[in-house]
Order: sequence, then C-alpha cells, then structure tokens
Amino acid sequence: MERLILLVIAIGLAYGVGCMGRSRKIGFWLAFIISLLNVIVGLIVVLCSKKIDNVESNS
Repeated sequence: MERLILLVIAIGLAYGVGCMGRSRKIGFWLAFIISLLNVIVGLIVVLCSKKIDNVESNS
C-alpha cells in the first residue's frame, strides 16, 4: 500500500513538472518522462530549457 501511495505522488510530481514544460521548448512529454525517472533532474532540465516565444504577427 505504501508503494502505491509513493507511486501516485511520484506521478503527480512528474505531471506538475510536465505542465511546467509546456511553456518551454522541452515540451510536456519529454519533461514528464524525464521527471518520471527523477523529479529533481526533470525540474532542473525544465528550468534550464528556453521559454517558447509567443510572438504574434499582425500580418
């Protein structure tokens, strides 16, 4: 039962890091997969990746 709780917490944290990756060049899925392996490393990778430029043209 304890392992199930830890698994749910780990997946939840990885999802959170994946959501942070949506606004970055790394994207949700890559951030999520890296975070499943190690949440701290995933968070560092997401924070080090560049933000997506949301520049809209008026043409």
